[in-house]
Amino acid sequence: MPSFFSTIRIALTGILASLLLAACMLVSGDRLSADVRPDAGNVTRTFLGAEGSEEHAVPIGKGAATLQTIVILELQQGEMRLEMLNAGGSVAFAVQSRPGDQVSRAGVVQLDETGTLRYRVITRGARDGGYQILYQRVQNGNEQ
Repeated sequence: MPSFFSTIRIALTGILASLLLAACMLVSGDRLSADVRPDAGNVTRTFLGAEGSEEHAVPIGKGAATLQTIVILELQQGEMRLEMLNAGGSVAFAVQSRPGDQVSRAGVVQLDETGTLRYRVITRGARDGGYQILYQRVQNGNEQ
């Protein structure tokens, strides 16, 4: 019968392994800037090179909400896909890059109960690129 401490050690090893697997993107020349506020804001990231995938969580606050978002991708070489994720983890919408062109898409995203915006970036041989996410909280009759 395994001891309590060996069970804890196994659980911690599994958690650490899942965290490492979740962040499997190698990036060089990375620059990230963000203006994150509860009602509106943006996240901008540029890089010289990127390979792999990773999921990001942006704590916006004010609980569950609907956001109107615009995603802009720009890339000189390779491939990049950005997926905006709803509260349950489903893909709200995705944007696929075209080398040498700027590509944008607008859509609606649901925040979770903690007010966290989630998105996933997937790259293959990506060079000289970046993305920008602009968001604004959708006002409805219940919000003030």
